[in-house]
Amino acid sequence: MAVDANLYDSGLAGGQIYENITQAAQFTFNENALLRNLVTEYNMVGTPGLTASVPVYPRVTGLTALAAGTDLTANADVDATAVDITAAEYATLSTIQDIVMESSPLAVAQDVGRVLGDACRQAVDESIVDLFTSATTDHGPGAGAELTADHIMKAAAQLRNNSVPMTGLVAVLHPFQAYNLKKSLLNAGGSFGNNNVANEIASNYFVGRIGGIDIYEAASPDVDASDDAIGAVFHPAAIGLVMKRDLRIAAERDESLRATEYVASMAFGSGILDQNKIVKLTSDAAL
Repeated sequence: MAVDANLYDSGLAGGQIYENITQAAQFTFNENALLRNLVTEYNMVGTPGLTASVPVYPRVTGLTALAAGTDLTANADVDATAVDITAAEYATLSTIQDIVMESSPLAVAQDVGRVLGDACRQAVDESIVDLFTSATTDHGPGAGAELTADHIMKAAAQLRNNSVPMTGLVAVLHPFQAYNLKKSLLNAGGSFGNNNVANEIASNYFVGRIGGIDIYEAASPDVDASDDAIGAVFHPAAIGLVMKRDLRIAAERDESLRATEYVASMAFGSGILDQNKIVKLTSDAAL
């Protein structure tokens, strides 16, 4: 049975350890959760059920000029399509023995908190990047071929053709996908729409912006057995993240082991909301 940190240990040290682990976990999660900040989040905390039905509205097209006095008789179809996203629970634990805490010269509580926080961050990121494979449009060069700025610009053109707002467009690539893109930008002197991009790559190891798209690299996309990976260019409204329960740390005392278990858990789910707002990029992911 999980109990409050101030109850499981009669001494002050137990509460301090719990607080240090919690603070380190929260800080690590919030500072490194890249993908969570690039999609649309729906808060289900305190809401009954695990499934959120997100409405997606169609575009209204075909408007024409009207003669004076014309009476509109046809109603535009604005019926929303519901996209269901179901949250699930994710958790991990670390057991710290008293003797380790008492004898280690290291900041054990902070280290454990960082590990737990990063594990939860990775779970959120992976749930989002796993959706890239189900995007219906692909403007990457294909398996075994190197990704270039041209493919990023093709994806931008596709999204513009789909009337997707340009504000907030991002690309997420595996670092091995991004390698050739960075190299080509450096060799070109940053001529792809940003005169300072070469300096940014060289000094900060940051890909930069191409065609109005901010490009990020993350290790979360999988590299398959053929050394290929799938990244994506998308608008935040393309992907929904449902948060049923945010990161939580709980403690449970195991006196027979002379140790304490620290459990980090979350409940969330993700899904593609609008295929018109995401383009995947399949390419080589080998150095």
